[in-house]
Amino acid sequence: MSDSEEWVIGETAAPGPEPIEDAEAEANKIHERATDAERRRESRAAANARFDALGAMSGLSLNANTVIFGDAQVDTLIGGDNYRSGSGAGFERSGRVEPHKLRHLDQIFVPPPRFEQLCDRLGAQAVLLLRAPKGWGRTATALRALSRQCASGVHKLSPDVELRSLDIEFDRCTGYLFDTPHSQQLRTLSEFHLEQLGRRLVEVESRLIIVVDDQAELSPDADPFVLDVGEPADVTAILTKHLLQHLADDDLGVLSRLEVTALLSSVTEHRPSAHELVNLATLLVDVAADRVDIAEVVSRYVAAEDNRFRQWFDELDTDTRPFAIALAVFNNMPLHIVSEAGRALASSIVDAEALVEGAKPGHTVFGVRSTELLSRAQAQSYRSYEDTLYGRITVSAVRFVDERFPQWLLRYTWEEYPAAHQLVRDWLRELGGADDLRVSTRAGVAVGLLSTFEFEYARRLVIEPWADSGQRHDQYAAIGALQFSSLQPELAPLVAEMLEAWVQPAQPMARRVTATAALGSTVGQLMPDRALRLLRRSARSSDPDLRDAVCYSITELFGIRELDIRVLRDLRRWTVSRRRGVRYTGFLCILQLSFDLVAETVGSVQPWPRLVWLADQSDEHHDHIVVLFARLIQAPYFPPAAYAEIKRWVYVAERDPQFRGPLGRLLVDLETADQNSGVVPFHLREWAGEDGGPTVACNELLTLLDAKQGG
Repeated sequence: MSDSEEWVIGETAAPGPEPIEDAEAEANKIHERATDAERRRESRAAANARFDALGAMSGLSLNANTVIFGDAQVDTLIGGDNYRSGSGAGFERSGRVEPHKLRHLDQIFVPPPRFEQLCDRLGAQAVLLLRAPKGWGRTATALRALSRQCASGVHKLSPDVELRSLDIEFDRCTGYLFDTPHSQQLRTLSEFHLEQLGRRLVEVESRLIIVVDDQAELSPDADPFVLDVGEPADVTAILTKHLLQHLADDDLGVLSRLEVTALLSSVTEHRPSAHELVNLATLLVDVAADRVDIAEVVSRYVAAEDNRFRQWFDELDTDTRPFAIALAVFNNMPLHIVSEAGRALASSIVDAEALVEGAKPGHTVFGVRSTELLSRAQAQSYRSYEDTLYGRITVSAVRFVDERFPQWLLRYTWEEYPAAHQLVRDWLRELGGADDLRVSTRAGVAVGLLSTFEFEYARRLVIEPWADSGQRHDQYAAIGALQFSSLQPELAPLVAEMLEAWVQPAQPMARRVTATAALGSTVGQLMPDRALRLLRRSARSSDPDLRDAVCYSITELFGIRELDIRVLRDLRRWTVSRRRGVRYTGFLCILQLSFDLVAETVGSVQPWPRLVWLADQSDEHHDHIVVLFARLIQAPYFPPAAYAEIKRWVYVAERDPQFRGPLGRLLVDLETADQNSGVVPFHLREWAGEDGGPTVACNELLTLLDAKQGG
């Protein structure tokens, strides 16, 4: 019997290792690990810090959607080749593209000259390779063509999809977009595979566009499926469309001003990306409303931005340059963190230069005032908040005036100053072990950005040492370091293969733990099939740290709305596996999902346990959760922890009457599924009789159970 086969509830599992002698001790240990509030706080803090770091370093505003509260959505992780409005709306990296986003795209889309040819080709040919340079507007163009052709909507395929496998399940009349697959897959995607793929799509009246870079190496016989996009859409037309989203027709006269005409001529000549054009349109809206002077906009786009940036950095003094690099890593963080990190880097630079020059200059405590330092670094301070062990405090935080500076600065340092590579790398490696979780995570994400320039060096010299150290903050840094590379089409397959190797039993345990915990982050969210397969492999182990890492990643994946059902299905298979370790870890995951995740509901007194909330949202969720908890309360060693968790639910119901109905419906079906009928009512009566117990909730829940049994 394979791991994927299920047994009925209550059936005896296949023999495993010898049973644990002290069942009571094991039961207590289960409850302690699954309901460890400090572990939950740290894991949530790590996930939030990771997303804050990605947003600050990429110049985007991100949400930590690994935990979803209430109706939160999974937003675009990293902005790519998208049309984006001023409100930040974008298209998901994988999964269904929401209809309202396609409707918005229709409103702002300007077709390039060969768009109708693209649509005609797509009508006659089920598979198309759309070849265009990055920034051309290729993603928006492909989505618009697919939505026009396919009545049932559009899906973006995960970067982990292997097109040659031909085992993808396509929905009828649906458009599919595969955005910039990795080079190895493109080179081996032959005419034969494309024809077979096309036949399957034709059978269900669906279409697929594969977006490829203009320099991508394709299979020699793939030419019949390739369409070169030609010229991009007209710049003025794009700007006009976007301006009309915010201005009346009478206000479009801004495009006729001499300064704007000259600016558009320059922009057309140098052709910025579609994203930059949207930014320009936003500025022109401000010009029309007299919020921004046109001279500022002209200055920004006519001058050579790259040269200005290079000149700025090259002219920084020895105090400001390390501060600026530190701010690139710790943008939007408290000033004391940035300053301390900057001083550490400055000391390393001084030491390195002293070896060359033979003299070590002294440090001055009162050398440069913060106001001067911020001015030179083109940064600003603002009031923010910092959560401490004893509550929230107000702090002075700092950030670059231009949100693009963090990524620009690190990239420029790497491209132009090779002598600084080791210094910066060693500095970040040390920061990865900092006591402050935010510092270690930021250092990790910065190494991840640098790994997109030099992946092998970053892996060998920083990421693997962090992963192998066995220190929790080092491991969080290593996880952070995998985020940027997993979002790069050319590096994502390498990261996937690396994690596959890291989780093998022959690897050091610390490395296995790090890899397993990383599978719940952006890395695993972009390749859920592979991530869940590797997590089940780690779940076989009896090592408590590895099991904790599995639970951590399962919780992260479950927090993504599109993946929660998939996670529940896998846990149903895990909890009937022939492997005792997989069953045991699966039960731990169920407890942790219940204890860790909550849902905010309208009018509720307090957050609800997310599992109970989900069970009330759909029959499919309800069925999975009932089965999993019924198995949990029948599994050896787990009933005490399971009933302790149900008791916690009942206390929520005591404080929140709205919660009693959803909880009662779940308990009714749980009592039906449990072969030891009568146990749930027994516990409810026992809890109701305790001093200060949840008497009102227990009595209402017992009434519901009695009514169901009587019916």
